[in-house]
Amino acid sequence: MQDKYNSKTWIAKFKKDERFGHLRFKKLEKGYPLFDIDEDLIDVVDPDVFNQIEKNRLPFVVGSQFGLNPRIHDLEGFFNGEKYIAVLAKSLLSGTVNGLHIYQIKEGETHINFNAIAVFR
Repeated sequence: MQDKYNSKTWIAKFKKDERFGHLRFKKLEKGYPLFDIDEDLIDVVDPDVFNQIEKNRLPFVVGSQFGLNPRIHDLEGFFNGEKYIAVLAKSLLSGTVNGLHIYQIKEGETHINFNAIAVFR
C-alpha cells in the first residue's frame, strides 16, 4: 500500500528545519509497516546501534492506531538515557501519513511522553 499523503512534503520541511534538518534516521531491519522515505535519509542498523544515543541520527519508528512499530517499549536497552526519537504518524488502514513527529525521551523515562517537540507535515 502506498502512502496517500505526499511524503516529500514532510521530508522537505524536516530537511529545512534548523534544529533537526541535518540529522539522519536509523531503523531496524524489520518490524515496520510499509512507508515512503528518501532512502538517503535512513540507515538500517542492528538493535545495539539503534539503541545508542547519537548526535547525528535519530531512531525512526512508525506510529499508527495500533501502536509503535517496531515495538520499542519491548526492545531491551532502548530507554537508556536522554534522546530524541522520530515517529512517522501513519494510518495503517487508509495509508494516510500525518507527518513526522519528534519526541524527547528524558533520562530515567521508560516510555515515550507523546508531547511532540517538533512536527513536520
